[in-house]
Amino acid sequence: MGKKNELDNNLLQVEISHLEEEIIYTALGNQIRRNILSFVNKHQIVGFNDLRKEFKSLKVGSLYHQLNSLKELLKQDENKKYLLSDLGKVAHNLIILNRDQIEASNVKRVTKKEDSFGKKSLELIIFFFLPRKIFQYLASEPLRTLFEGAIIIGAMLFFAIDSQLALIGFYPLEVEGWYFSTLSIIGLWTFLALFSELLYALFYKRKFNPVKLLAVVPFTLIPSMVALFFIWLQTKVTVTFLFLEGQILIVLGQIWALSLMTTAVCQSKELTMSRSSLVVLFTFYLTYAISFVFMGIFQ
Repeated sequence: MGKKNELDNNLLQVEISHLEEEIIYTALGNQIRRNILSFVNKHQIVGFNDLRKEFKSLKVGSLYHQLNSLKELLKQDENKKYLLSDLGKVAHNLIILNRDQIEASNVKRVTKKEDSFGKKSLELIIFFFLPRKIFQYLASEPLRTLFEGAIIIGAMLFFAIDSQLALIGFYPLEVEGWYFSTLSIIGLWTFLALFSELLYALFYKRKFNPVKLLAVVPFTLIPSMVALFFIWLQTKVTVTFLFLEGQILIVLGQIWALSLMTTAVCQSKELTMSRSSLVVLFTFYLTYAISFVFMGIFQ
């Protein structure tokens, strides 16, 4: 036990870079990945089939996604079996250290009935604006998600074309040709995905691979879809029921879209929320700039 504790302490004292630190804490922020690390550490060397048997609730694509997220913490031997890398050993020791400290603590959690409603309300708001688990699930199987996202894009196209609107950036503008509506919706979708991916590759020196973002970005456009739906619905009824003007609805939707997009980049590209927000803010600022230029041209 003494040698094991000494080894653990040595692993925790290894100097790691800021990038390695981010890799570790991104991995440890997910319960499934913590369980995978603990399972590999327990058995020393495991095959993919061993992992499939242990984590039966995960689909094959999801399991591959989690293993890919742990590529810096796991390594494979000549038989393609998984074992902890040196950085993975540090990460696992942090799991053990944190668990021991919690168990050793004498602090007891006190739950108050009067706080339960407020707590649940706060959790609901956080889930509404930052649905991390949803985007983690969506990013795990991008091809399936791309098909589902096409349904959202299709709905936006219908509402925009039937209402004779184009989204210039995030702003609705009346147009006459259906092709303007089509180009604006498709353009917004692809621009958000491709430019965010480009900034991610440039800022953090990663490989340019926009497939996941192309798949998940339509889900960040749900606020715009909802706003387009209400504007479209208003054109179909004679009674005015919208308390807010269509453009104001779009602007309010952007606040929601900003948080959704940040969460999407965070889960798709395995970044912290702060780094994801940097990419998304640059993307949104450029979108606004382009929107104002086009609105000045067409108005």
